Amino acid sequence: MNTLAAHGTDASPQSLYETMLGAALASLPPVLQHVHRAEGVHLRGTLRVRWSARRWLRALMRLSALPRPAAAAACLVSISPEPAGERWHRSIGGHIVASRMRLARAGQVTERMGPLAIVLATRVDSAGRLRQASRGVSLFGLTVPWLHVLASERALDADRYRCDVRIWAPRLGYLLRYDGVLAIREPEPDTDLENVE
Repeated sequence: MNTLAAHGTDASPQSLYETMLGAALASLPPVLQHVHRAEGVHLRGTLRVRWSARRWLRALMRLSALPRPAAAAACLVSISPEPAGERWHRSIGGHIVASRMRLARAGQVTERMGPLAIVLATRVDSAGRLRQASRGVSLFGLTVPWLHVLASERALDADRYRCDVRIWAPRLGYLLRYDGVLAIREPEPDTDLENVE
């Protein structure tokens, strides 16, 4: 159970996003509130994955564990609360992307994927969309000032939402972009990503 913080008189735990967004979390549509509450969640969907059109960048990206380009990559996501934040496991077209999220400061979260750390300013816009923009990126502890990340989540109905994640750099354009629809699902023992590192 997540013990990030307590609220109310019953001392029930708060999720990372409840702590970070405070009252603004209540302005999100129900599906996005469900995804970012303390209980953890499992998602299933399909994502379109695109890489940079620059051949030399694509060659470098092939050496990484990044999801491969696909028009419709099957996606499973497991979000698990931890004492200091959340653990995210994503399977995108069979490629595992694992990360841990921690509170950085008010309105900001740090997401770590191996040696990569991204500080994301997070807010709810007037249309009820969750928006994130990088405020700092580092690799092996070294600042990478030219790399930027933008992410958004928009509710479609009570169980589904559209996500859009873009990693880009000035003069190079986007390096990686994935977008698509994810739906809340019941966990299945054979596809559960909880224990995948």
